[in-house]
Amino acid sequence: MHEIQHGILHVDRGFFFTIKELFTRPGDSIREYIEGKRVDHFKPVAFLLILSTVYAFLSKPLNDSSFIESAIMGFKSVPGNKNAPNTYVVIDWILAHYAYTSLLIIPIASLASYVAFVKSKYNYFQHLVLNSFQWGQTTVFHIVYLFITYLINKNNPNYTLDYIEIAIGFLLTYWTYYQFFDTMSSVRKIALTLVSYILFIIFIIAFSIILLFIFKA
Repeated sequence: MHEIQHGILHVDRGFFFTIKELFTRPGDSIREYIEGKRVDHFKPVAFLLILSTVYAFLSKPLNDSSFIESAIMGFKSVPGNKNAPNTYVVIDWILAHYAYTSLLIIPIASLASYVAFVKSKYNYFQHLVLNSFQWGQTTVFHIVYLFITYLINKNNPNYTLDYIEIAIGFLLTYWTYYQFFDTMSSVRKIALTLVSYILFIIFIIAFSIILLFIFKA
């Protein structure tokens, strides 16, 4: 709570310095943070929570669904889906608590990247730091993209923009991982980033099924 209050009331150089670093040298700056060079950086969890809150706050006035909502809304609308009522409950909770959802997703994304890059020198908790910063970086992009999609879609909805948003999000992740895992070959980093994405999807599906059973019960 102290970090959130400090971030909101005293957004100092560390916050904007972290954003600059994540869009100029993301993997290198995160690796330096893990290695102990932390003076100028904003703390990863507080950084992510503030940005996720800003994104959730802006997405409704700009009449835009969040990128998490777009990703799961297809499952909600599947004809004959017997779990639909339970799915509505899960989705409604996710959309109402977007900042918390981001924090819940990070451990899953970190497990996926840890398993994919298991032969690297980094442990699971360091992957938590990596993905907290990376998710924060992606959230900054999504905040900017909110205004772009609003200006384009307010008169003529263009759903191609959603696919562009997802693609750019993947490229940002790849760019970060590519720099961060600097001791691996380029081909290996590309392959393991894809493996990490596949594992993330599998883990998210498994987690969603567990949530459905909990809500059903």
